[in-house]
Amino acid sequence: MTVLVLFILAALTYAAASLAYGVERSGDSERARHLAQVLLAIAGVLHFAEIGAQSAGGEHPFGSVWRVISFGAMITVGLFFVIARGRSLTSLGAIIAPLGLVGLVLGQALDADTATRIPASVGLTRLHIGLATAGLAVFILAAGVAAIYLAMEQRLRSRKFKPTAGGPGISLTGLDRLHHRVMMAATPIFTLAMVTGVLWIIQAGGLVTLRERWFEILIGGVAWLASVAVLALRAALGIRGRRAALLTLVAFACTVVILASYGVRA
Repeated sequence: MTVLVLFILAALTYAAASLAYGVERSGDSERARHLAQVLLAIAGVLHFAEIGAQSAGGEHPFGSVWRVISFGAMITVGLFFVIARGRSLTSLGAIIAPLGLVGLVLGQALDADTATRIPASVGLTRLHIGLATAGLAVFILAAGVAAIYLAMEQRLRSRKFKPTAGGPGISLTGLDRLHHRVMMAATPIFTLAMVTGVLWIIQAGGLVTLRERWFEILIGGVAWLASVAVLALRAALGIRGRRAALLTLVAFACTVVILASYGVRA
């Protein structure tokens, strides 16, 4: 009962935050922007409490595919406030709020299917899922920043740019720098998730199972190469901005495909 109450409160608060961000984007209201941030923070706390109540009831956050997605969405909300400190990232908040709601709903609505259960008792399994969840959360932020960068750049090219497109005081240079820092965090985590994932598959069923998972491994490899390319090309050739943002979106799209594949397989 407690889990259900927390779920309803968190869902309503996420929805209210999404609405408040929408009002802010259309009306440029400072009060609405502050309200949206407060509501998103409250929603994140309620989401955390809901996951905590599930854990207290014996349902591990890594116990199913859908609970992992919910946990990742909650982490993403928390990380948003970490990187938004001292910055005005209203557009990113407008992306994170509905994503938090979607993750919360998926974790609650689809978790009843026992086919999606994951054996969370194995240490390597927990390590892999934990790294994958953290990597997904950081990738969501990186993809959000990259999408905002591309949108702002397009508006500048078409001379339709307004300062509120990325929030007051946010420049393309600032977004590019923030994007690079987030990718610096995401890539090592994703690398470890890839390594532990392969080890997990081999441990679970040997090389035969590894061959059966060729699609996830292939797409994961593409995502990893794209994320590494963002950092390597910037360091070696100074490539940044639009091309780095596009590579990040490619990597994120691959992670979404992997998640969808796990969901279908489950």
